[in-house]
Amino acid sequence: MLLSGTLGWAFNSLWIYTNGFAKYDVGQTLGLSPVELRTSAQELIAYFNNPHQRFLDIKVTYDTGETAPLYDQADTFHMKDVKGVLWLDYRLLMVSAIYSLVYVLVSFVWNRRNGRRDLALDAKWGGGAMVGLLCFLGVFAVSSFDWFFTTFHEIFFTPDTWQFPSDDRMITLFPYGFWSDVTLLVGLVTLALAVMVWAIGSVGLRNIRKRECGQTQT
Repeated sequence: MLLSGTLGWAFNSLWIYTNGFAKYDVGQTLGLSPVELRTSAQELIAYFNNPHQRFLDIKVTYDTGETAPLYDQADTFHMKDVKGVLWLDYRLLMVSAIYSLVYVLVSFVWNRRNGRRDLALDAKWGGGAMVGLLCFLGVFAVSSFDWFFTTFHEIFFTPDTWQFPSDDRMITLFPYGFWSDVTLLVGLVTLALAVMVWAIGSVGLRNIRKRECGQTQT
């Protein structure tokens, strides 16, 4: 739930797109103003969240005054695949969130005596396990990001649709460094949330044990 939620936030964050465009001088390279790039990012986010729009269609006005599509046909087919992966992430988020909510309710209704204790213990171990997994994946991604990036695309995307020439518009808009930055950000945000869950579980479990110890002494 934490990872899928963070991924969904990243794909819908206008701040991530605009900062990436600025960092990698996309506007200067393509001859587009920051306003045009910001508008194109807003339209891209709207496309990702519109289940009825099959293909991306974004037009921009260049510094020369010419108005033309920002993405070519190959780019739009790739974005269609990206949208499919994002909606898979949405479904995972929904299922995991519903499961978590049901689990909490069941713990309180059917296990009133030890429900709080069990939930605190689950949060502690679940958060701790997530921290350990993210640290492992982080070290692996940093040391082998090329392999990680390639394998991810080979699993989730149609073959021969996600590799573009170095001078392609898609590479200019979203260079390799952009995805490296986003991966790092998603990992750090998810790690912070996992640490928060671990801390809540640890503090809650400690307080419950103190309360139980006091009741036993009484």
